[in-house]
Order: sequence, then structure tokens, then C-alpha cells
Amino acid sequence: MGFSGKPSKGCAPCRAKRTKCDLAQPFCTQCVRKNRICSGYRDEKDMVFVNETNLVVRKASRRADYQPQPSFSVDRFILDMLNMQQPSRRAALDDEAMMHFFENYNKKFFLAEGRHGERGFDYMLPLYKNDSITGGPVSEIIRASGLAAMGNKGNPSLLIAARAKQVKVLRQLNQQLQNPKTAFSEATLLTAVLLGVFENIIWDSPQSMQIRTSHVQGAVTLAGLVGPAQLTGAVGRGIYLRIRENMLAHCFLTRDPFPDFLLEPEGVEQQDSNPVLWRLFSRLCQVRSDHKIKGSVDTDMAIEAQRIMDELEIWEQSIPEWKPSETTLSALAAKRKEDDPHRYVWLWTLWMLHQTSRIMASELVLNWARAQALLTPSVSTSTAVDNAISAHIKVCEELRKRTDFHLNEFRSMEAGIGTVASYDLLWPLFILASSSTSTKETMIWIIKSAEFIGEEFGIRQAKILVDGIKKYI
Repeated sequence: MGFSGKPSKGCAPCRAKRTKCDLAQPFCTQCVRKNRICSGYRDEKDMVFVNETNLVVRKASRRADYQPQPSFSVDRFILDMLNMQQPSRRAALDDEAMMHFFENYNKKFFLAEGRHGERGFDYMLPLYKNDSITGGPVSEIIRASGLAAMGNKGNPSLLIAARAKQVKVLRQLNQQLQNPKTAFSEATLLTAVLLGVFENIIWDSPQSMQIRTSHVQGAVTLAGLVGPAQLTGAVGRGIYLRIRENMLAHCFLTRDPFPDFLLEPEGVEQQDSNPVLWRLFSRLCQVRSDHKIKGSVDTDMAIEAQRIMDELEIWEQSIPEWKPSETTLSALAAKRKEDDPHRYVWLWTLWMLHQTSRIMASELVLNWARAQALLTPSVSTSTAVDNAISAHIKVCEELRKRTDFHLNEFRSMEAGIGTVASYDLLWPLFILASSSTSTKETMIWIIKSAEFIGEEFGIRQAKILVDGIKKYI
């Protein structure tokens, strides 16, 4: 330990930006002027001594390269809470973890009646506010997730603290599930969802995937018991959309059928997330499940996969912003700097799910064509294989091009929204790595992209993906 001299009592954003903090109450002038969160001021007595070991210096140097800016507007409740006079060191760390989570992992959705350009809604905040007062599990799992994300930047002690909070949350969740008054509450549902998010962030053991899957399935089971009809308010709707997206990712990965109750009835109007698209996703999950059970692609599966590909391509025309031209991409990237970046990420996520679905369907058609060429060699079956390969390579190249573009865009985002978006980048990398047409050059690109995601955003799954691919090239 060494004496650090007179430390700065300024707020965290000013210290990070190396700007003079005027210590104004309740928020410093710099933060008010730049419309960012003011974290409050440090207790000088807590900052007199600092650790000056070489290890800490190296870690601090690495962390200094990553200083995301807040991307969301926090209501008066949270701002007042952050600026309580002289918080303890633990309370201050909890507040920092909470802010880190909301800045980097609060994926926003858009209401069905919302217009383009409107901000997504913060469905977590009302439950966070309530549980912060009552000591409920939502506030604790959000802080635990924030600590885990911060710990991924090179601080093992924060990972230990995060896991300790998660254990506490599991006890609280079990108590809520045993109470008829709270078993099917929105807070219980959101806690189950966020436990999966936590495991996704911390990823500290080979069992993390299994644990995350159990939380996803638990949240889906609860949602089924509650019923989508009960999740109609802004908070319930946000939880429903989060559960639906998590379950789709799970079904794509495991080749399981998608639950019918998570499909909305036709007639719900929303241009870029309507029931038609999700029914196509569900049909793809079913045909891939049939393939897993049977072990081969029969003619009926191939016909259904081709239909899904065709319908996905037709549906894409309804979203002008999705056109894969350089002009459109550049225009959309420029527009997100003026509007809400959450809208930009929302569009990318849906397009990415759409495009990877086309690739998975195309892979089934290609498998069938190859099998037919082996069973009945002929000019027609050989031509069918060539056509299937060409179609597959085309959609894969389009996905690679867009993934590369968005990876650079997310890196350039000053807001922390780039972190939550970067998790979605791993799925197309995995799909391309699994593609039967991917070349060694593609695999090297995937490795470099995954390594960049892991280093830039502190995402541990990226390293797992890299280690898995390196075994085979």
C-alpha cells in the first residue's frame, strides 16, 4: 500500500474523462451539461491509500482504454439514490455496479404501437426501484450482474462478490416461488430472466451453459403458468419479449421446438417484429428438431426449409432499413448517432436472427441435396447441389459482411449499448463457424473477430468460441 496524496473527490464520469468536476449539488455541472449520470462524489478518507503493485497498475492501464459513456436516461429515483451523502465503500460499489449494468446490459425493446425513432422502454426500472426499497431480488441480481461485468475487466474479487450476491438472490427467488402471492409476480419472472443474464456475463465454469439454460427454461415455465395475456403492461411486455428472445436463442442452439404460447396472435401490428417473423422462426425450430430426431433431412424437411428461406426473403422487403447496400448501412449508422442507438441495435438483432435463420434453413436444403446426389448421381442432382451451395455461400457472405460492419460500429459507440449488442455478434460467428461451406480463411476471420469482442467488451464466451475453433484449423 502507498500514500496516494490528495485524491480527487470528483464524480466517476469526470475522473474518467479527466475533466474538472465542480462538485456541485445535487449533480456536477459537467454531467448536467453533457446529459450523463453523475455518480456522486467520493469520500476523501476512503481514497488516501491505494495499491501500487505492478499487477494493479497493469490492470488499471487496461481498464483505462475502456470507458463507456451512459446511454440511457435514469429517473429521479435512481439519481437521488446515487447521490446520498457519504456512501460506504460497499454501497458505492453497488451503485457503480448498478450503473454499469444499466449502461451496458439494459437491452431496450419497442412497444407495438411505437413509431420508428422512439426510444425503447426501460421495463426493468420500475421493478428495480421497488426492490431497492424492499430489498427484493431484482435489485440484487442487477448489482450482481454489474459486478460480474466489472470483474471481467480483470478484478477477480468483484467476480467473487458477484457470485455471493447471486447465491443470495437464489435464496430470495426460492422464497418468492414458495409464496402464492409472489410466485407469479413480474419481479419473480424478471429475477429468473436476469439470473440467466448473470450466468451469461460471469461464465466462470464449464457448467455455466447448463445453469444459464436452466434459468431460461425456468423463466419460460413461469411465463407459461402466468400466461402471455397477463403480461400486457409495459413492464410485463418487456419481460415477455426478453423471455421470448432468450428462448429462441436456446432453441436455435439445442434444436428444440419453440413453445407455441410464446407466439403472439396474428394481427399484432409492428413492422419489424410482427407475428409473421416469429412464426417463421418457430417453423425453423420445428424442422431442425425433426432433423435432430430423425438424424437425416428427408424431402418434406427440405421442402419446408426452402419455403422458410423464401418467406424470410419476402418478409425482409418490408424493412427498407435492412437492405444490405453500403449506402443503406452507412446511412443507418449515421442516423443512429442522431437518434436512439437502442433502435439501431434493435434492428441489427432482428436482422441477425433473420439472416442466421436463412443460413440454418439453407444448410438443411444443402444437406438434402448432397444426400440425393450420393443416392442417385445425375446431372440434375449435381446441379441441385451446386445451386444449394451457391445460395448458402451467398447468405453466409452477406452475414459476414454485415457482422464485420456492425462490429466496428459497436466499437465506435460512445454509449455502453455496444456491450449488450456485442453479445449478439457471437451468434453469427458461431453460425458461420458451423457452416459446411466455411473456408479456413473464414475461420481465421471468425477467430480474430471473436478475440476482438472478448478483449474489447470483456465477454468470456468469445474466448470459448476461439478455443473451440482453434482445435480444428
